[in-house]
Amino acid sequence: MLMADDASEKAERSGPGMVLGEPLWRSQASDREPVLFIREEGKQLATGKLLFIPSEGFQITHPDLNMRYEEGKDYTWKPGTNIIELTLTSRIPYKTVAEMMPPAGSPNMFATVLHSEGRFFHDLQVQVSYWHKTDPWPVEVKPQPERLTRVLNKLRAKQPIKLVALGDSITQGFNASGFKESLAEPYQPAYPQLVANTLQKRFGSKVTLVNFGAAGAEAGWGVEMVPKVTAEKPDLVFLAFGMNDGGGYDTKMTKMRDDVMAANPDADVVLVAPMTMNPLFAGADGFLWKAKFLGGLVRPNVALADVATPWIEILKKKNFSDISGNNVNHPNDFGHRLYAHVILELFPVTAPSKE
Repeated sequence: MLMADDASEKAERSGPGMVLGEPLWRSQASDREPVLFIREEGKQLATGKLLFIPSEGFQITHPDLNMRYEEGKDYTWKPGTNIIELTLTSRIPYKTVAEMMPPAGSPNMFATVLHSEGRFFHDLQVQVSYWHKTDPWPVEVKPQPERLTRVLNKLRAKQPIKLVALGDSITQGFNASGFKESLAEPYQPAYPQLVANTLQKRFGSKVTLVNFGAAGAEAGWGVEMVPKVTAEKPDLVFLAFGMNDGGGYDTKMTKMRDDVMAANPDADVVLVAPMTMNPLFAGADGFLWKAKFLGGLVRPNVALADVATPWIEILKKKNFSDISGNNVNHPNDFGHRLYAHVILELFPVTAPSKE
């Protein structure tokens, strides 16, 4: 955790070379959990919600991870709860409910909610690091080693692999702090690079990433991009669409899977089911449907990384504005780490026992 003053650990957990440790569903440490404090109508003080109940005191830092806020001076916390309350003189930024849902025609607005690209929301989301008890996580993210045998064999043999990511703006990297359009400390890369970095460290194999993510892309565009994917001679391909897709998603994703497998017979494929949009104007049902449909496309050498299900589970305890980078349809650093952790669960370092 960032509570430890270990310079090498901090360097490893920030910047373009960042690698990931244990996912939140297995760790007793919640490291850099973002919170955007909101003051409810009629309330004097703004509050924020944590995913877990801290087992002891915690650390709150500015989004750049350099400035630390002080308990009593900037915030208060009642042990045994997951609610943090700001003080009247707090230096921690916050928004009111009215500001989060501005009037029609207001700047920085999309549909009915406050919206902005770049680092706007990043600068509002303080980072909380704390220890908590390991409560059972209600959503099981299962490894699928029987699916990705070709690339796992190469990784375990420490052979180099090439990873090609094909997807929309989330795959491109939007609202990660290391993305050029939202550049800010700690400069965390987007989920495809996090996966590549972590696979390389865990397996000791050289992992080369080619990222074909593009803002606004939908699955039909992805089908057209298959020849470019094939030209890279990939060992592993991510197909990550669904945020911009309406009708025909099932037909297009099926064709994309089939075309990639036919043109790249030695590659393994990961289908990535996306996060949801802001629930204030877009329900989760369509995203759950897409995740279920993609699960039906799984076969040998094709696996599913279902981000939608744990994302929805997190929203039962936290606000969408805590984990989104634009408050509409992009993840922030925490969200990109969630994407990466779900994908990384597909790649156990040790082969399962045959006993």
